[in-house]
Amino acid sequence: MYLVKRDISDTGIHRLRDELKKYMELVPTDKVLEIVLEYLANDQEVREFVVKIQSEQFPKIHTIVKRLKEYKEVSAFTCMFFKPQFDRENFNSVSIGV
Repeated sequence: MYLVKRDISDTGIHRLRDELKKYMELVPTDKVLEIVLEYLANDQEVREFVVKIQSEQFPKIHTIVKRLKEYKEVSAFTCMFFKPQFDRENFNSVSIGV
């Protein structure tokens, strides 16, 4: 994957950002939260996953993933389009779920 950094201020990225914002306003966050809480309460695999991401080993895995060339490329690409909403640190946290 090759990334070319360019000035996107005059492109349709603002329209994309506006469309994504409108889409997120349509997401029934109360219902999503209800579903998430139900899975946390009733699904053993989900609970095990939560325990794993809260473990001492997970930050080590996260660091290894952040060093991968592919991860850096996706992070840089995403940050080009979603600044200032997502800076690199926010992208890292959101993408990994930390």
